[in-house]
Amino acid sequence: MAPPILSPITFTKNTIEIGRIESREIIDIYTKHFNMDVSRYFEGLREVRILKCLDTQYVFYYPFTTEGDEAYYQILGQYNWYYNPSRWEHVKAVEQIGKKDFVLEVGAGTGFFLNELKKRNINSVGLELNGKAIEDARKIKISLQKELVQQHAEFNPNKYDVVCSFQVLEHISQPFGFIEAQIKCLKPNGKLIIGVPNNNSYMKDNKMYNKVLNMPPHHMGLWTYDSLKSLENIFDIKLIEVYYEPLIGGNVDVYMWNKVNRFFLGLSFFTKVVWKLRIHEIIRYFLNKKQNKIRGNSMLAVFEKKF
Repeated sequence: MAPPILSPITFTKNTIEIGRIESREIIDIYTKHFNMDVSRYFEGLREVRILKCLDTQYVFYYPFTTEGDEAYYQILGQYNWYYNPSRWEHVKAVEQIGKKDFVLEVGAGTGFFLNELKKRNINSVGLELNGKAIEDARKIKISLQKELVQQHAEFNPNKYDVVCSFQVLEHISQPFGFIEAQIKCLKPNGKLIIGVPNNNSYMKDNKMYNKVLNMPPHHMGLWTYDSLKSLENIFDIKLIEVYYEPLIGGNVDVYMWNKVNRFFLGLSFFTKVVWKLRIHEIIRYFLNKKQNKIRGNSMLAVFEKKF
């Protein structure tokens, strides 16, 4: 039996293996659907292990060496859907920010959220590690710093009223230091805003090819309400609220595909027939009437730093 793997959030051995993924499956899907060669992240690996921290319910992938690097994100960032200028969580986050607040965004991408703050005359600083994204941000006159939040925290403790990250935490193989540094940057009673994929949504059992975007080298951790809530027991923060994205846009089709596929017991042939006969358009019509009541694939947690 393999020795237990330490949890990257609690550093205890209280973890269990809950699954495995064949490396070849991930590599082949990237080659076919994204025209990307990700084989170098899986050298010598037949499988990637999926583990759960029993203290926090946080699910993570192992080994951590499968985490994507800057080169990976520069290639993926060439797709126009990757850095989406219009995000649900940006709208919700703005509601949490006062006009006089000083804001730090970690993993600012191409600067769309900071640009929204700029329009509202809200002072902000953005950190980003992707050099190409930093260049693109300059095109909309947003200046970003290429710096790890751990480094930034050393020289900027207790400085910001709000620290936020959107769709970043799930990419981090070592989340403890990442979260700890964000909290260090916050003033007492400051807000920590974290946007992550909701892994209790329909995406949990996604069977479409884009499921690999919820695996290494893209995602290294799978967050849920319970694992976010558990952060209260690790850090000096209190969970104030969690917001859930409604089912919107292209996610409706992903939701339908997975529901229909599950109905046919995972037999994708019958699911494809439903699409070919355009029966899914009838399903979409009814879904559109109640989509705001269905939780989508993202959630936004708002924490408050204690004294």
